[in-house]
Amino acid sequence: MDFRNARARQPEIVRSVQKDARYTNELAEDLSDVLRLTGPRNWIKYNQLCKLLAELSYHGFASVNNLQTLGEEYTGIIQVDGQYKQIPSRLLQLLAIILEFGGDSLFMRLLHKSEVFIANHEEIRPEAKQQIKKLIHRLRQSPSYVKALHKSLFYLDASKYQLSKRTTGINYVLIRHWLQPEFSLYGYKILGAITFLQVTVSLAISSWDMWREHKRQQMEAVKQACKRFLLQKQSSKEKSTIPDAPQCILCLEARTNCSLTPCGHLFCWSCILDWLEERDECPLCRESLKKSQVIQLQNFV
Repeated sequence: MDFRNARARQPEIVRSVQKDARYTNELAEDLSDVLRLTGPRNWIKYNQLCKLLAELSYHGFASVNNLQTLGEEYTGIIQVDGQYKQIPSRLLQLLAIILEFGGDSLFMRLLHKSEVFIANHEEIRPEAKQQIKKLIHRLRQSPSYVKALHKSLFYLDASKYQLSKRTTGINYVLIRHWLQPEFSLYGYKILGAITFLQVTVSLAISSWDMWREHKRQQMEAVKQACKRFLLQKQSSKEKSTIPDAPQCILCLEARTNCSLTPCGHLFCWSCILDWLEERDECPLCRESLKKSQVIQLQNFV
């Protein structure tokens, strides 16, 4: 049977979800009261799980037994598969329930595991680690935007209210449409357009802030690089003023192939020979000097 022409609309789906939320909240309060009897320590430790346990048990019981939830029965809607032809399988319904009520926690845990793995992986370059870390940070902020965009699509065309239903392809159809009064859907469409506009503006502002932060980090990196360069240059100048080795008076550099004159002065071998090509005297004391009198010293610094 094809239920495509009996698609549920926004009012029925919203009221069904609100009705189920009311029952799950009451069940969570009852579980919390029972947990309180085990002692204040256990209640503080496990009270947050009461809500999750109530939602999983409430929706899981209906799915395992192929029953409507109380909210679905109240509004006269049922779940069908993506082709609008039959009831979705129990496995598909359970997957939708897990994604709906535990998807955020699973997603955050997966991001945390990935971040730890990347940080401890020695073969990944530090630059790549930095980029992956930024990507994971953005993914942590993405669920709220994705949910808001998804909800705006629901208000516009009543496709899926829960993101888990869109992921698994489960749809809602109305089986008591002849009993339902006519609702004007223009309000939902306006709400969808406003929601979409709000999310778009929020994404634009967030992107602008990230771009400014990226530019600030780039400028900071340039400043640090310039500072390191100036420090290195200053350090090299300071080192150059302190001779590491004896200098030749002719070339003003460290002596190579040190050579000795009869008057007791030291020069580079090539420097003193070049000098003697022009003048036959010592560059320092002006004593008469010939090339044959210059002695090249071995193993002398």
